Amino acid sequence: MKSIRKIALYMMLGFAVLGGLFIAGESLSDPGGLRGILFTSAWVIPMIIMSWLGWRRPRIAFPILIMWTFGIMGLLFWQAIAPDWWHTIINSDGPIITVAIFALATPWTIYGYKRRTRFVAFLLMAMPTLSAVAASNTNDNAPIFHGGSGMAVGLPVFAAGALYLVASFVDKQDDTADEK
Repeated sequence: MKSIRKIALYMMLGFAVLGGLFIAGESLSDPGGLRGILFTSAWVIPMIIMSWLGWRRPRIAFPILIMWTFGIMGLLFWQAIAPDWWHTIINSDGPIITVAIFALATPWTIYGYKRRTRFVAFLLMAMPTLSAVAASNTNDNAPIFHGGSGMAVGLPVFAAGALYLVASFVDKQDDTADEK
């Protein structure tokens, strides 16, 4: 159903703008200076480029988004097997994996609006779920409750995935034909 897809898309776009402003503000104030600008650029620029590619050039976007997703899954696996090391990284540099999931969710949502909606829905629901599972073996669950960043990012991403999943079953159509 187009309206459910639109709700998910607009929700994620609004979340990308508001969350992006918040994360950029935090990055520019906490480390500040050149390091804050570089950290912000490291996720903003790929998010914008991949969002554009997801909408206009989906055949190019899909393999890049898959590789980016597997990279995040690798980091989550690494976090699960070395939680103390990641706890140190998160305390010194911030929630890197959470920001990576945030930056990846918007391009996937844009890509999934017209194509492979069910597949994108499962990815959008899996990323925050796996992040919570990977963080569950830390001493104080820092990635989940570190300033609430994991939950603040995970809930809207999961909700967009759930809306896409509902839309994919309601439509009952093969939405991969639009891919060019």
